[in-house]
Amino acid sequence: MPDCPPFSVAMRFRRLRWLSGGLRALLVGVLVGAPAATAEAQKVPEGKVPDGKVPARVTIERRAAIASDASIRFSGAISSLRIIGWDRDSLVITGSVPVGWRFDGGVASPVGGLGRGAKFFVEAPGDLYPTGAALEVRVPARARLWAKSGSADIEVSGVSGGLDLNVVGGSVTVSSTPRELNIEAMDGTVRVLAGAAWLRVKTATGDIDVRGGSEDVGLSSVSGTVRVGDGRYERGKFETVTGDVVYQGDAVSKGSIDLTTHSGRIELRLLPKPNLELDAASVTGTIENALTASRPIAGREGRGMELGFSSGTGDMRMVIRSFKGAITLKPR
Repeated sequence: MPDCPPFSVAMRFRRLRWLSGGLRALLVGVLVGAPAATAEAQKVPEGKVPDGKVPARVTIERRAAIASDASIRFSGAISSLRIIGWDRDSLVITGSVPVGWRFDGGVASPVGGLGRGAKFFVEAPGDLYPTGAALEVRVPARARLWAKSGSADIEVSGVSGGLDLNVVGGSVTVSSTPRELNIEAMDGTVRVLAGAAWLRVKTATGDIDVRGGSEDVGLSSVSGTVRVGDGRYERGKFETVTGDVVYQGDAVSKGSIDLTTHSGRIELRLLPKPNLELDAASVTGTIENALTASRPIAGREGRGMELGFSSGTGDMRMVIRSFKGAITLKPR
């Protein structure tokens, strides 16, 4: 890790003690692990494709019967992965890989009935590649999917089971409503368009955009922007270090929402006269309230601002905390 001024690590973490343990761990992982990952990615490949040349590709196709709630795993040098859930007890994989690459795996042999597990991987001959495997996968809608790659674009639709997706760069877009959804990305952007009953997303620099609602949601990023759109969010925790947080979900009866940042901007957009009990504080930042008639007051030590009010029935509790970022409340 390159030398850096004492303030950049030690003092920064002391100022971030009030953030949750999970977000602190994510930031430490980025600061410690990113240089190693960068060095690994810069290795000279065994067989580099000349500039301007597109490597030849071979077509792949696999078909197999599989249980409707099977667990299916994909990993390796995948550049494009499209997952489509359908109402058949079968698995179909089509696509292509560069010549000389290895695509392997299969469905576990069942003791009786249909197979309940499958694993596939793509192996490249070198560490760097201009483009990896491009796969389209059709799976039973209730299946559980796990996918991991480097820089990849992953799109998921029609899956109502569980999803666990992990990329370094690229993007992840989920347009179905799975029962469970977990996404981790370093630089990749994440878009969840239809929500999930249980939802977790973590990024380092990638933006997060979630819509559709959730019973239990946790979103965190170091420097990416976290946007929470239309939908009902019963329990939610949204955290960043320097990234902005924009929340415009519905106020849910008995709901509980926490918004936290170190130096990012927090913007809350709600319908007029929400049923809300709010507690907001910024240690050195400002608070502006255009949602209700309540006005912020000076912080406890004469710096920063605090704001608290109860609107309507006050059924939903929202806590907003910022160290030096501005907090803004607006109607939508």
